[in-house]
Amino acid sequence: MMTGNLQGVGGVRLGEILVKQGLLSFAEVNQVLETQKSQGKPFGVLAERLFGLDPRAVESAWVTQYAQLAGEVDPEQFRIDPSCIRLVNRRQAWQFHIAPVAREDGEIVLLTDEKHLAKALRFAAATFKEPTFFRIVRSEQLQDFLMQHYPVPEFLAQFAATR
Repeated sequence: MMTGNLQGVGGVRLGEILVKQGLLSFAEVNQVLETQKSQGKPFGVLAERLFGLDPRAVESAWVTQYAQLAGEVDPEQFRIDPSCIRLVNRRQAWQFHIAPVAREDGEIVLLTDEKHLAKALRFAAATFKEPTFFRIVRSEQLQDFLMQHYPVPEFLAQFAATR
């Protein structure tokens, strides 16, 4: 059962984020958790169904959860694998704010920023046959990285930043 403590063991839980955002109460989170035990469905799906949460709100909370768990990294820490860079073209990199940079433990490491994580995840799920792992970088760092590896005219980069 969830208590007044919003910090979960091993990270922040989706229900805790939704409570902090004022979208669910503690009682509603507990109801979702109880339903989850019997139905085995994802927390967000049940919260949408039971309490009419907008799927975009659940997705936004998930992005917040992932970003808090993953933390931000510096793109300079990666040894860039040119074969990974070639996995997406310039348009895809800028449209989906995504940069495949390396392979680690059989997974493609993808960079994106928190703002574009959901969009990048949908693209990756539809595009890559290999397992992927996202690392979050600051938006400015992602812009710089994309400009370095997928150069476009400055006005296009500025336009992409607003999307």
